[in-house]
Amino acid sequence: MARITSLLLLAATATAQVTTLLKGQGEIHVLNSSSLTDASPADKIGCLDEGGMLTMGDCAVFTRLDSYPNTMSSTAGNCTFSNQNMPVNSDSVYGNNSHAWSCMSDHVGVISDQLYTVNGFKYPFLCNMDVDCFYDIKTGPSDADDYIPVWQYFWGSQQMGITPGHVQAMWLWVPVNSSSTSS
Repeated sequence: MARITSLLLLAATATAQVTTLLKGQGEIHVLNSSSLTDASPADKIGCLDEGGMLTMGDCAVFTRLDSYPNTMSSTAGNCTFSNQNMPVNSDSVYGNNSHAWSCMSDHVGVISDQLYTVNGFKYPFLCNMDVDCFYDIKTGPSDADDYIPVWQYFWGSQQMGITPGHVQAMWLWVPVNSSSTSS
């Protein structure tokens, strides 16, 4: 019984730390990196726009819901990887049925849409699902008119790394007002 109580206290503490790290509003910068220890803001190749696409400079401001299910939204609406109208990652062995991230007004956020960071990261990198902190893009934007879909990163025995020909990326939370903290 003491072990269960300890685990519950640890989970409550971790949730409080995540909430502190991702409070308020921020931009989501996209980094060209495959390393949780070496990635930095200098690796930025773009940011996410209000619809959830990777762009060079049309950065949206996202708001993290402070209560369950702690999802992200932009001015376009709640954000998710489950929008069936978004393109699938047809090049990926394991992600070929996964849809690109998007934000839309008619989506009701659910727990699987949650983004979070892990206390102890050098920067507040955004993860989804079960500590999935990497994302899959075909390429980085080359000019201001490029809007590129971003998928969850999937791998397995038939595809041990990033989808061949794609770029492994990370998302960085960048607070935009004083109520957002990254401490």
